Amino acid sequence: MKKLLVLITLTSSLSFAQVINTRMITVDRGMNQKFESGVEKKTEMYNSKEGQLRYYTFRITAGPNMGKYFRVRYEDDLKGFDTNPPKGAVKLWNDQVGEMMTNSNGRWFGLNKNASHVTVSPFSKPLRRVMEYNYKSHKSGDFWRFRNNVAKAIKESNADIFMEVWNCASGCEGNLAMIVFGHANYEEFGDDNSVEWKKVYDKYNELFGNTSYETDIDSFSESLEMYGRRVYNMQFLPNLSSPEKMSKLDKLYNDE
Repeated sequence: MKKLLVLITLTSSLSFAQVINTRMITVDRGMNQKFESGVEKKTEMYNSKEGQLRYYTFRITAGPNMGKYFRVRYEDDLKGFDTNPPKGAVKLWNDQVGEMMTNSNGRWFGLNKNASHVTVSPFSKPLRRVMEYNYKSHKSGDFWRFRNNVAKAIKESNADIFMEVWNCASGCEGNLAMIVFGHANYEEFGDDNSVEWKKVYDKYNELFGNTSYETDIDSFSESLEMYGRRVYNMQFLPNLSSPEKMSKLDKLYNDE
């Protein structure tokens, strides 16, 4: 019965939300410029026009994987992955970059829209701060109560916070959620974590009771597995990604 419940949970996280397939790419030393040129050529030919598959590329700029690339395929729903890349695209990728790179850490995520707050184009937030959390199954209520309440507080406070929350459905160890904050630049990054987050903090306590933020974040922390918190930064690489003109990503947005 427990296995059935896990299967239902995983299926639900993918069936009713936007879906991404992610992977880490390690490039041979000294080959980054050639790799980026090859990816740009392939993206322009096969991932830049309406109706083509959408891919987005980031460079990891902090953490143990600094210097590696984070490549994302996005679909509005799970059935989108029934469409495979054209044979010509696969051949061009292999010809251009296949021998200088290695894929790893392939994972599938479904968007948790209730815990997210996206009201502007993701293209306007090229600097990303990613927080990955592993949480205990029997403490999932504490984990998600805080995450859902934070999203409500952001909306009600009108804080200028861009936040995507993704549930991992496959390829992860244990229960994993990936929280992605987006910023226009480092100045905004600083403001988001001070001025704007103070608005969230105050509204959270107003909505859910005095000192509720401290109480809930303590419970949130206790819901995490040992070493269940990883933080890193990424920079969006538009030349290696599908352009905004053919990928509005409007289904990521929260209704205001």
